Amino acid sequence: MASLFSSRLLRTVSLFASVAALPGCIIEGGHTPRNNLVDTPVYAGCPALQGVGNSGLIGLTAERGNYFSFASFSYPNEYIRHYQGRGIVAPVYSALDGDDATFRVVPGLADNRCISFESANYPGYYLNDDGGEVFLDAAAPGLTFAEDATFCPRPGLADPYELSFESCAYPGSFLRQDDGDLFVEGGAGLIYEDDATFLIDAPF
Repeated sequence: MASLFSSRLLRTVSLFASVAALPGCIIEGGHTPRNNLVDTPVYAGCPALQGVGNSGLIGLTAERGNYFSFASFSYPNEYIRHYQGRGIVAPVYSALDGDDATFRVVPGLADNRCISFESANYPGYYLNDDGGEVFLDAAAPGLTFAEDATFCPRPGLADPYELSFESCAYPGSFLRQDDGDLFVEGGAGLIYEDDATFLIDAPF
């Protein structure tokens, strides 16, 4: 257990500069949205980015293609991970847990201005919203899955130097933890804001 905590300290130190710089990563509007779908009609982009939606978008440009883990703001020793196909937030006790808590940040499947979370140990599988619950599933053809697996990084609702992830398809709904499970839903108040805020960390 001690080695896990010292490892976390090293990861935190190594990422301090990039975390501190997050507000500087806000990108302006005017970018042309592209998706990973073939032969689709012209796509206006994530509904979350329509209108003034580009305001406050954090592109995570330097992080794309690389692996990271995401700690809960509410429970800093617990991480976004998958378990038996379900998206959860839980502690990391083993190497297998660490693999489950590591994701590659890739351009959003529906809109490359946002991101998708690809599993490190199940390439081609993505965290996605299914009726408000979050699962890890293989990429499916069509815009519905692409939007459900795309999240737009925003300054953290609880701390602007951290991150919150707004649903591409449902503006105002964010990735959040509730009793250890991951959901995509709207809300308000300090508890909601804490539960919908995450810290980017080095991968396990």
